[in-house]
Amino acid sequence: MNRRALNYSGVITNYVCTASCRHCMFGSSPTRPKNFITAEMSDKVAKILKNAGTYSVHIGGGEPFMNFEALCTLIKALNKYGIGVDYIETNAFWCKDDAFVLDRLNALKELGVTSVMVSVDPFHIEFVPLERAVRLCVLLDKCDFEYFVWKEQYLRKFISIGLDRSKTYSKDELCSVLGENYIIETASEYGLGMNGKALNIAKDLYEYRPADEWLSKAPCRSVSSVSHCHIDLCGNIVPPGCPGISADAEDFICMSFPEEKYPVLSRLVNGGIDSLYSYACENGFVADKKGYPSRCSLCFAMRAYLNNVRPSADISPKCFYESMRE
Repeated sequence: MNRRALNYSGVITNYVCTASCRHCMFGSSPTRPKNFITAEMSDKVAKILKNAGTYSVHIGGGEPFMNFEALCTLIKALNKYGIGVDYIETNAFWCKDDAFVLDRLNALKELGVTSVMVSVDPFHIEFVPLERAVRLCVLLDKCDFEYFVWKEQYLRKFISIGLDRSKTYSKDELCSVLGENYIIETASEYGLGMNGKALNIAKDLYEYRPADEWLSKAPCRSVSSVSHCHIDLCGNIVPPGCPGISADAEDFICMSFPEEKYPVLSRLVNGGIDSLYSYACENGFVADKKGYPSRCSLCFAMRAYLNNVRPSADISPKCFYESMRE
């Protein structure tokens, strides 16, 4: 069986997060299970990546700094197999004190980490005060780390309009300073892939169309792509832009999707959303008369339904669907 290379991928250390951002691809929030990648799984993941031809990865979550020990254990495993870390993603919630931040940055530097991505935008500022991201950027610079702010335009904007750096902002407060349409405008500026929690934003952005207008027999390329996929703390690969769908890493790399194990994934790969729609309807799914704002919205609706009546290994992680229900 042919094995595919994972040239560019990420590792998800956990799905729990200190924030519950409106656009979160993986539906992370403080209410998700507090499970983190183990030492055993870190070694397994690193070995899988090595065998798949991976030379470097980025690390994210959830929020990987919620369990710094687990994060460092993963990095050590990656080092063992000669896999570099492109950058680690963080919302900077933990950056309350200079000494504490410096201690962690020095520990990461000793492990060979050289770059960090700091999240700053109107969605994150509902949960993390701006001063923590600013502190992290200053100290990263002091420690000679490479870093980038995603997205830097919001950091500059927040500073220029004089937002109080010490507080978080509610939706109503952000509407008053950024405008009533800031959520939709931010989504557009962000270039969001409208999946995960961003499906709720898509409802206000796109015209609803009947389910049958979204159907297609063409195989869904996203669910089988290895471009920017993620391997999670359970050893499963999540396709790029398709949260709530996953498969065992070895199965995914080998494109081995037997229908009995992966009834959703196999249908999307072989017969597109048309095939999944037939399967969902056979199991009692009834399309919403209002229609759907995107093909992904229809796909999610079917998977959420099947998760309740016909759960399967490829409709995972379960916590994603719990988060979306909330």
